[in-house]
Amino acid sequence: PDISSIGIDNPGKWTLQYGIGFSYPLSKKLSIRTGFFAGHKIYTADSTEYHSSYYPPKLQRIEANCLVYEIPVNLIYSFSVVKKHHWFVAGGLSSYLMKKETYDYYYKNIWGQPQYYSHTYKNENSHILSVINVSGGYQYHFTDRLSIMAEPYIKVPVSGIGSGKVKLNSGGVLFSVGFRPFLKRN
Repeated sequence: PDISSIGIDNPGKWTLQYGIGFSYPLSKKLSIRTGFFAGHKIYTADSTEYHSSYYPPKLQRIEANCLVYEIPVNLIYSFSVVKKHHWFVAGGLSSYLMKKETYDYYYKNIWGQPQYYSHTYKNENSHILSVINVSGGYQYHFTDRLSIMAEPYIKVPVSGIGSGKVKLNSGGVLFSVGFRPFLKRN
């Protein structure tokens, strides 16, 4: 589950993000993780928050539904495993590839009457390593190879995201199943 918002007082809709990730241990306590995730970012922004080169005059607000591909690169610090329980913290950067951005523009025409216009952009915006990720989590090990994990996270952009260059914050919980196919035998 993932929720996006412009500011903290105007949350968007909860959506599901899905994907695959890979991690590689750098030491006993430190590892690097990357992956590929896809999901929709659904949010609302007013005319002071949306900064596109195109939008109608007298814009009041936009409603956005954007399909986003995310490629994170995170460093993970692991605390000691106690029995089958494991806690960790992580931080890093993500790249957002905006595959499809649909914006509904709500504005007033020259006579002051409410108007509506919708526009879709495809593959027009990429934001390379421009989102900061911070997370922490818990992992339960069923065996040396198989585990499950819950990881609450927040994501904050370093620059404006999408066609409207909005400050698109996200938060949620990443639920994962971990599998270690290459386990060293002692």
